[in-house]
Amino acid sequence: MLQAEEAELIARAQRGDPEAFCVVATHHHRSLYLLALKYSGNHHDAEDLMQDVMLNAYRAIGQFKGMSSFRTWLARIMMNSFLNQKRKSDPIASTKRSEPIEDDLEPGFYSKSPAGSSERNVHNGLVIQQILNLLGSVPERQRLMFLMKHQEGMTCEEIAETMGTSVGTVKKTLFRVVDRLRQHFAVAAVKEQHHA
Repeated sequence: MLQAEEAELIARAQRGDPEAFCVVATHHHRSLYLLALKYSGNHHDAEDLMQDVMLNAYRAIGQFKGMSSFRTWLARIMMNSFLNQKRKSDPIASTKRSEPIEDDLEPGFYSKSPAGSSERNVHNGLVIQQILNLLGSVPERQRLMFLMKHQEGMTCEEIAETMGTSVGTVKKTLFRVVDRLRQHFAVAAVKEQHHA
């Protein structure tokens, strides 16, 4: 969809045209659903989150000023809806993932090599699962920033805008999460050498 076409649909939606809102929202549905799935960890919760996002976006369309892209605006609504859901739900149960999501990772995530052997692909799949499990233990905001950067390919500036924080805070947070992952894998490698 062209930017001018999207701007026209948004303007119509702001004037009360629900059909225009549906068209522009549908255009972003797939990428937002993948983001919802990465946040939630399972399809059921992702669908609930998407319903919340679309309802909240429809109610708030009049507040969209075009200062960021429409997708960034929707991503911000999603992040806020997700964090609100987490606050309401049981914090212990919410850290448990009911379905593995590695099948939904996009090609190239953590450089899965299609030319590699099946053994390498299995190893990469295990590493990705370990990373996802570890991310479940970091605070929600840190996990969201990591996913936005490394799965969504968002810039630190876009993440800062979406999360309502500074670029410096985003960079520090990403460094902390990556450092935590690095330490975990370093400890795991040392343990492996001792058992070998």
